[in-house]
Amino acid sequence: MRIIRRSSTRSREPSGLKARQLTRCFSGRTILDGTDLDVDSGVLAVLEGPNGAGKTTLLRIFATVVQPDDGTASVDGYDVAREGAHVRERIGAAFVNERSLYWRLTGRENLRLFARTRGLSSRDARSQVDSLLEELDLQAISRRWVADLSAGQRQRLIIARASLGAPTCMLIDEPLRGLDEVGIETMLSFLRSRAISGAAVLIVAPKLDELRGEADVLYRLRDGRIHPWSSPEMVGPLTDQPQP
Repeated sequence: MRIIRRSSTRSREPSGLKARQLTRCFSGRTILDGTDLDVDSGVLAVLEGPNGAGKTTLLRIFATVVQPDDGTASVDGYDVAREGAHVRERIGAAFVNERSLYWRLTGRENLRLFARTRGLSSRDARSQVDSLLEELDLQAISRRWVADLSAGQRQRLIIARASLGAPTCMLIDEPLRGLDEVGIETMLSFLRSRAISGAAVLIVAPKLDELRGEADVLYRLRDGRIHPWSSPEMVGPLTDQPQP
């Protein structure tokens, strides 16, 4: 498995996202079954799996929204079950179809509000919001109400919100959903820049598509467990058989 490592600032060892023997069940069904995962700082990882495989459940565990039934998960060395406050300070999470934005506020107003809740000063909030709007090509629609935006525009806004405060770990659910070709190119460039800046970036998606060429490391989720691809270049058509 090939991992491209980039320079990063580590605030605590070990850094990044780690899961060991992670298990989670819903309504008698095992969703995650002894799952192991490592995403180091400065690495962009993509986890592929069919709908219902448990990808979003894994993200929600790292985000402290869902607790594991067994096993451990940590963010920058902080346990998600016992040190949730420290974990939430370090993560930026964006889930598909989430309704975390205020629809009767503009995109810019939303981001400034969430920036303040992340503890940014008024000056830093304004600076970060302006920068994120530019990086994600949202300036033109930033003064429109969120209720009037397309699904793809709201998706980019949610990911901008997740990036406020420069989180050390980012959890992104299907970032390309609803985006056109230009939006996809913009989003891929943005996510790559987060990893280059030192963040551990974990993306989940039902298909690799354009994400295949962007990942430093690729994982697949099958039957509740995560399996690494041998390398991004060797990823072939989706099958139930391990790749060589």
